[in-house]
Amino acid sequence: MAAGPRRIPGTGRLEAFSDGVIAIIVTLLIFEVRLPSLPPDASSQEMIDAFISIGPKLASFAVSFFTVSIFWVNHHSFFAGVTHTDWKLLWANSFLLFFLAVVPFTTAVLGDHLGQPIAVAAYALNLGLAGAAFTLMGWYVLFRARLIDERISDAARRIEVKRSSIGSATYLLGVPLGLVAPVAAEILFVGVPIAFIVPGLFGRIGQEIRGIG
Repeated sequence: MAAGPRRIPGTGRLEAFSDGVIAIIVTLLIFEVRLPSLPPDASSQEMIDAFISIGPKLASFAVSFFTVSIFWVNHHSFFAGVTHTDWKLLWANSFLLFFLAVVPFTTAVLGDHLGQPIAVAAYALNLGLAGAAFTLMGWYVLFRARLIDERISDAARRIEVKRSSIGSATYLLGVPLGLVAPVAAEILFVGVPIAFIVPGLFGRIGQEIRGIG
C-alpha cells in the first residue's frame, strides 16, 4: 500500500503565505478606482460629477474588499484547528488563492460594466470557484487526509463542509442568474457574505476547538 503525503506539523508557513497574498489582493482592489481626468482648475460641480461617475467602481470595490476579507477571516478560523500540512494541502490552498487573486480583475470589469450580464456572470463565476476551492480544501483536510485534531467530531466536520458547499453553490447560481437578471445577482453578491461574517456561525467546529482548548 502506497504511503500518503508526508505530514508536517504546524501550519505557520501556509498561513503566513496566505496572509501575504490576501493582503496584496485587497490592496490591488483599490488600484482600479480612479477619478476621470479633470483640469487643474476643475469646479466643485465637476469634482462632484467625477465622484458620482465612479460610484459603481466604489461599490464593487467595497463588496469585493469585504468578501475577500470574509474569506480571510474564515480561512484564519478554519486553520485554528488544523494540526498538520502536506503537499496536497499546500496546493489546495494555492488553488484557493489563485481564484482570490483573480477578484481584482473581475471587480474592475464589474465596476466598469455594472449590470452588464457577462460582467456580472464572470464575477459570480470567480467567487463561486473561490468558494468551491475552499470547500475542496476543507473536504481534504477534514475527511481525506484528516489533518485536523482527531477530537473534532465527524458531525462537526460534515456541517463545516456542507456550510461551505452551500456558499459556493449559491455564488455559482449567480452565473446563470447574472445572465438573465443581473441586478438580482448583484444583490446576491452582497447577501451571501453576510452568512459568513462570523466564522462557524452555522457550524460546530469552532465550538469544539474552543472546548478542546
